[in-house]
Amino acid sequence: MRSVGRWGVRLVMPQALLLALHLRDAAGLHPPTSPEVPALPPLDPPARSMGPAVLSPEGRRAAGGQWARWWAGAFPGGPQALTSLLPPAFPGLRGVPELRGLAELGIDEAVAWAARARRLESRVRAEVPVALFETTLLAQVERELGRYVRPFTLDVVVLPVRGPGSWDTPAGPVVSLALRADRDAYLAWLREQLLRIGRGGAVGRGDGEGTTKAPPPEGTGPSALG
Repeated sequence: MRSVGRWGVRLVMPQALLLALHLRDAAGLHPPTSPEVPALPPLDPPARSMGPAVLSPEGRRAAGGQWARWWAGAFPGGPQALTSLLPPAFPGLRGVPELRGLAELGIDEAVAWAARARRLESRVRAEVPVALFETTLLAQVERELGRYVRPFTLDVVVLPVRGPGSWDTPAGPVVSLALRADRDAYLAWLREQLLRIGRGGAVGRGDGEGTTKAPPPEGTGPSALG
């Protein structure tokens, strides 16, 4: 997380969402999409298939709908969402037998896959640092707007899905790990988010009201504004 006094950008890769995406791909589910359930690409690295015999076509359709309902209720994937998918009780999967059956079969492999995805994300963070660039970018946006951006924390879910991409959901933005790994592409995406916040658009969490005070001169950045 990059946090400087009155603002912060937090990039998170929730374990619950990793496990759910692995179950989706391993079982070959095609959940119905909605504003709450974006059409996320397949995982990268890919999940190993459970095989077509794990569910009938009807069971697979039922599990896809159950998966979409779980995702819409669990995003952005905090501790309760993670607990809901864990054995032995799978408490978040009561009343959804098809999805629970997939979780019972695939949760161990999903956990192992998620650990590999986290190691990949750690390498990206180490090899493509962005904190200083975020600070400079916010200062540039404030100069463009002619005022400070109101205090905010922007929570961004990062997911290891195929290709560079981003998705807006009612609960907050999602970016692919491939987009985060491309510094220029990530900063271009972040600039649009900061402009939206600065113009009064939605943000993950606001901590105060904006001001009309002029931004600082070139080179002073948000750290001087705390």
